[in-house]
Amino acid sequence: MRRKGWVAALLLLALMLSGCRPLVSDAPKPLTVYATFYPIYALTDAVARGVPDMTLHCLTQPQDGCLRSYALSDWDIYLLSTADAVIAGGRGLEAFESGLFAMGEKGPAVSAVLYNLELINTRQTHGGAEAESHLDGPNPHLYMSVEGAKRIVESIAATLQTLDPGYDQTYIDNAAAAVGRLDELQSQAREITGDLSGKKVILMSEALIYVAKDYGLEVAGQFDREPGAALYGDDLAACLEALKAFASRVVLIEKQAPAALIRALEAAGYLVARIDNLSTHREDEGFGGYIEAQLNNARAVRRAFDGEDGA
Repeated sequence: MRRKGWVAALLLLALMLSGCRPLVSDAPKPLTVYATFYPIYALTDAVARGVPDMTLHCLTQPQDGCLRSYALSDWDIYLLSTADAVIAGGRGLEAFESGLFAMGEKGPAVSAVLYNLELINTRQTHGGAEAESHLDGPNPHLYMSVEGAKRIVESIAATLQTLDPGYDQTYIDNAAAAVGRLDELQSQAREITGDLSGKKVILMSEALIYVAKDYGLEVAGQFDREPGAALYGDDLAACLEALKAFASRVVLIEKQAPAALIRALEAAGYLVARIDNLSTHREDEGFGGYIEAQLNNARAVRRAFDGEDGA
């Protein structure tokens, strides 16, 4: 019989295998699982396909703002009360992570799949100046890297094998297929972008450091702001002044950045690549939506550098 209430952060595969009891017996019953945000959901979708006794959902709706600032709604809390398990990123991706574990025996089993994965961990700059904020410390947006997504898939598969051992082989096979598709995605993206190694770029969103790393780009500078946030008046002027210090004309910014900000950057002579940070997608797009978004990101980066080369 399925057992709810085993709340365990599955930080290491060794811990998962030794310290987390399965939620099923040899006779599986329906399992309800929520993934916190779309990128975690999309990668979980790839691993959980074909499991007839699992219902998988994305907990949150598409988000224009920073995922790290998201607060649970009353509806989210109700959904969690109906769940057997929650797949979270952890390590700062969910501001409500501690609340998930605090639900105790009445809550779902919780797995934070970014633990034990290598993240970029540098002190960030926010608004062009040193500041204490949630942008400091480990950067949890590893899913923006296709190589990182492979590691997340493996972590999710290990989690689901532990929680739902009745479909152990299905999770193993699905993870292998997903990693293979991500390998193909890497090859397709490289065909689109060509060799960008060493080319300089400016970042205007913390998550995009993983995109730059995937393409071998050199980060000339970084001006962090909350995704979707506009800049006006003195703040915009300060931003443009700060960007002058960076030796690049190519800017990576999140796709949902305000049109007025994009126009201001372009008017100042910058070539802007609008990058999908995977926060605005719907549950029904699944793993395929992740693949298409990353291909579109490769096209956006290529177009920006084509503009630089043609200048």
